[in-house]
Amino acid sequence: MSKPEEVLKVRTSDAIDFDVSLQVAEQIGLIQSWLQHEKIDNNLQGCSDTDDNDGNVIFLDRVTSEIFELVLKWCSQLMEASTPMTEWSHTEFKNNLFQTILKEAKADDSTMFELIIAADFLNIESLLHAGTNYVAGLITSCNSVEAIRKRFHVVVHGEFEEEEYSESI
Repeated sequence: MSKPEEVLKVRTSDAIDFDVSLQVAEQIGLIQSWLQHEKIDNNLQGCSDTDDNDGNVIFLDRVTSEIFELVLKWCSQLMEASTPMTEWSHTEFKNNLFQTILKEAKADDSTMFELIIAADFLNIESLLHAGTNYVAGLITSCNSVEAIRKRFHVVVHGEFEEEEYSESI
């Protein structure tokens, strides 16, 4: 008989609970750190408690359920791709995975940036790196500062100040 899979309960900022397998949760640096501290502090053997007790819930106060679903998708698909790859092909795979997740979610720029911010908060370096590479690619594809402003809906206030600055250089 096989051992039941250990599951953690994670609650997002919009009060949605997720049951996350320990294997997936360990890819999330913030949760991994929390687990290490819990095991040290409480001398725990595992985290398989299933009580709905708030003491057994990991709160992610800066991540919404919509974004956390994308994070879980990232972690799960990255785990499934356990095929050995060169560093370059692995980076290319992660960049493609990021784009695929955004397309499947029909994500807009706001969602993309929220995902990158969540990757930083959750300490998921691979997701953060892929997200920033994606944004860098978007910026690089623009042929002028004005095109970048238009692409990212940046409104410039105070054209006069900008002109003064460029004249003083």
